[in-house]
Amino acid sequence: MILKWFLVVLFLSFSLLSCESQNSSYKEAQLKELVERIWVDAVEGNLEALSEIHLDSPKFSKFGPRISTRQDVKSTNINEAEHFLSIQDASFKLEDIKVDIFGEVAVTTFYNNYSFIKNEIPIKGKARVTLVFISTEKGWKIVHEHSSPFI
Repeated sequence: MILKWFLVVLFLSFSLLSCESQNSSYKEAQLKELVERIWVDAVEGNLEALSEIHLDSPKFSKFGPRISTRQDVKSTNINEAEHFLSIQDASFKLEDIKVDIFGEVAVTTFYNNYSFIKNEIPIKGKARVTLVFISTEKGWKIVHEHSSPFI
């Protein structure tokens, strides 16, 4: 009888671990898709979506790429709107997206190969990007961004 209960408990434990692993894989895929969607919104100039993905909180922060000092959510949204409205022929290719989930927090890192025209000047480059997300009632929201040139 003890062996039977032991096997039942063992089976349930493996089942729970399998479900947790599947849930984690689902969240990773969801976040990867979200990161890619953010860059599509940037290329398309969907400023509302870009603004809504940021956590509207004093806890939000951002470093780079156009401003070297720490930005809050309001200055980030203003700066991104100004930037994405001022560029043409934008192209972003994201590479090597890595997603790490820690409960309700996720860290995504990737490389962004970009090109666009600003003030009639073609600009190309590669950046390292980190986006930190928190799970909210309204879905995943960015709480921190960091972007720097790939050297």
